[in-house]
Amino acid sequence: MTKYKSLVFDLDDTLLDTSHLLVPMASRNACEAMIQAGLHCELQECMRLRQSMAAELSHSEIFSQIVDKFGADDKDKALKNALEKFYRPYIPGALPLMPGALENLKNLAKNYRLFLVTMGDLETQNKKIKALDIEKFFARIFILDSFAGEKKEKAFRLILQQENLSPAELLSIGNRLSSEIRDAKRCGSDTCYFAFGEHFGERVQFPEDRPDFTITHHQELINTCGL
Repeated sequence: MTKYKSLVFDLDDTLLDTSHLLVPMASRNACEAMIQAGLHCELQECMRLRQSMAAELSHSEIFSQIVDKFGADDKDKALKNALEKFYRPYIPGALPLMPGALENLKNLAKNYRLFLVTMGDLETQNKKIKALDIEKFFARIFILDSFAGEKKEKAFRLILQQENLSPAELLSIGNRLSSEIRDAKRCGSDTCYFAFGEHFGERVQFPEDRPDFTITHHQELINTCGL
């Protein structure tokens, strides 16, 4: 019998293939918005540079560095417009889950309390969740505001408290070493790194960035983590 009682899933590039389905157009729109605000850079160079920094940096940091590197007629407007376009992209009415994700959610919801913890624009993240039709699998959904400096550790600690769990009874599953892995480890919980998406290749910066398990496909999750 597994020691876990609750599982926490990330959303982007863990349940939804955001890197392939949404990021290309969102990044293009963000770069176009910066150029319209006077960024001294060609569109393709802006998009290439954004992609080259995606593994290691947040998009606030990425767009800020692009503006600083090339300069703009109005730096503040260029950065503001880029972030709005990137974090508020068009979300279609229906989106597919990643292969194997639906089967995992159905099976795991029978034996565990599932939680979804994601970061980003509240309206946009809610649209993604609705388009995926996954609300029914989760006991609670947390959408944190990275622009306000919120970390996933806040949600993990709240789950532990409200569910009356020991840290060892919680497993966090996600694709960012610097977020759902680091923050869960800082709470004392186990982690499963989903090595996928444009953040793949992110370097370990702290000891707690090292996950307990690593998978590359949903089909590996249950066996690898002993669920």
